Amino acid sequence: MEESTAAGPDWSMLPSDVLTTVLGELEFPDLFRAADVCTSWRATARALRRLGIYSRPQTPCLLYTTAGGGPGAAELLSLADKKAYRARLPDPPIRERNIVGSSHGWLVTADARSELHLLNPATGEQVALPSVATIEQVTPVFDPAGGLERYDLSLHGEETQPYAVDELRGVLYLKAVLSCDPSLGDCTVVLIHNPYRELSLARVGDEEWHWIASTPLEPPRYSDCIFGDDGRVLFAMNLLGGIHRYTIEGSRATPETILKDISPFVAYNAYIAKTSSGDVLQIWRIKKSTGGKQAEIHTTVVNIYKADFDSQQIVHVPTLGDDALFIGHNCTCCLSTKDYPGLLPNHVYFTDDDEYWLMDGHEICRDVGVFNLEDESANEVVSPQLWLNWPVPVWIVPNFNKINK
Repeated sequence: MEESTAAGPDWSMLPSDVLTTVLGELEFPDLFRAADVCTSWRATARALRRLGIYSRPQTPCLLYTTAGGGPGAAELLSLADKKAYRARLPDPPIRERNIVGSSHGWLVTADARSELHLLNPATGEQVALPSVATIEQVTPVFDPAGGLERYDLSLHGEETQPYAVDELRGVLYLKAVLSCDPSLGDCTVVLIHNPYRELSLARVGDEEWHWIASTPLEPPRYSDCIFGDDGRVLFAMNLLGGIHRYTIEGSRATPETILKDISPFVAYNAYIAKTSSGDVLQIWRIKKSTGGKQAEIHTTVVNIYKADFDSQQIVHVPTLGDDALFIGHNCTCCLSTKDYPGLLPNHVYFTDDDEYWLMDGHEICRDVGVFNLEDESANEVVSPQLWLNWPVPVWIVPNFNKINK
């Protein structure tokens, strides 16, 4: 019996609308591979990205820099296929920035003048945020010629502390989160910043930051915050586990305590998140530092609790079930592994965000890994670790939507 010589289907002849629909459902690693099939597929894949209409939800990636990539490039290690993809980014060079946030596919970075920018590594778009000089506690100081000499940081009634122009960013900014994808419009950015881990907010396009005032004798000292699904409510957790809910209206935010302080000790590495089913979690991360000249810090314990607002208590959660949790400078989040099969259920993906450890220098080895909640072990994301220690690696969910379509 002879094999049939009938030709197979010519997939390059798919109608453009059908091909656009099919390719639009692929995660970006598969989309990139599909672009290599033939000329028509490549043209459609490029058009999806160029027009900013490729909106398929993506599996998180680890963003980092490498020596071989140059100062203006970053690598995106996809957890979907465990491969790295290089992104060329606009100036200032990513290696010269501090990364202080990652939400909805956008980084929040601070440049050498301590100014903040939104940056989308997937599209290369960049948006300037209001000047650091408009933050309530910051005062620019100029030399006789009118040049910016330094910044003074006010400690609310105490003496101000002077910082060099490029030094302030490392002290001032702790974390930034976004209310939504900026390409959708009406996006609010909230900063946790010093002194005293306070909050300021601004809408993308605003001219200044708006301080959410607190009682001087009782500074809030927030460790983390997340937005509600509608982007109008902010949940902020302080260092003692108390949770405050802020209703945001314009440049104002009205607070309400929804969980009292419940911790007997201050926890600098604590986070707040929502599970895929809607429960509010507190995550308490414990680290251990090694001694010697090449000191390192490692995550050794991750404890997770569910907030019970009715009883004003927290209840230990032994397992995340099918969820995977991401902590670090990224917006803290849980994702269902049923929706993202490349992720490990009941695992915590972490990056280094220790306030004082980051101040100690750019060459310190970073605490990046995956924590198994079942056996309480920490493992590397990938081996060998190829990233540079600065800027600090961060989790990001690639977003190919464009502001300027």
